[in-house]
Amino acid sequence: MSKKRPVKRKTSSPSLRNKLLGSIVVAFLFGSIFGYVLIQPQIDDLATNEVVLRSEINFLNNRINELEIKESELSVSKNTIENLQTKLGSYEKDQNELSQEISVLNNQLEQIEVELEIKQDELGLTVQNAQLSEQELDKANLRLESIKSTILKFENDKLLLVELRKEVPTTRLQAQEHWQNVKVIAIQSDPNLGTKIDRVISMINPYYDWLENQPGVNATEAEFFNWIIEGNISGALNYTEEIGKFQNDALLTVIIRMDAALSIVS
Repeated sequence: MSKKRPVKRKTSSPSLRNKLLGSIVVAFLFGSIFGYVLIQPQIDDLATNEVVLRSEINFLNNRINELEIKESELSVSKNTIENLQTKLGSYEKDQNELSQEISVLNNQLEQIEVELEIKQDELGLTVQNAQLSEQELDKANLRLESIKSTILKFENDKLLLVELRKEVPTTRLQAQEHWQNVKVIAIQSDPNLGTKIDRVISMINPYYDWLENQPGVNATEAEFFNWIIEGNISGALNYTEEIGKFQNDALLTVIIRMDAALSIVS
């Protein structure tokens, strides 16, 4: 007969279970701590990199804004330079035309002056020899005085035309001396020209101050363009324009006097 083996009961010890649970918790905590120790520096690096990248992005955005502003200023400066080159070409052309016009006016003025002197002599003889009424004599004398006055004015006009044909000086001191001399002659021709040439004289110092601040040969394009813009802002570049305006006004004065003289001799 076979003997039956007794069946063993599966039993679990509470202490063993607690030990296993404790081991799992310890392992989890150790893993967490270990992971934190390994990952946290990477997280810190990423955070630092993020800050650096944001800083670089802000810097690049600022640079882009600066470059856009510089591009706009560059465009304005290029337009300014083109305008200045156009003005310079126009000024040189005007100066050539002015020189030719002065030559023509000089010839006409001398011819009219000769005719005035002839008319003066004729009128003087008429006054001396003719039997004129008192009223006619007064008219003749007034006309004679007008001719004499016009001839004297013509002498000043010729001096003024000579000065206008001279090239504008290139230094501050020479410019001041030149325009002060022109002012004396211009006022003798027409007192109204005094205030007009004063505008030229008032621009001498700003113009030469601006020239003295011209960037050197090693200057950047931006520095050169800023210098050009400063010339516009300060009004220094108006110096040549004021010269042109005065020259035109002076010529107009001479032309008007010549027309008046023609009416006397006709």
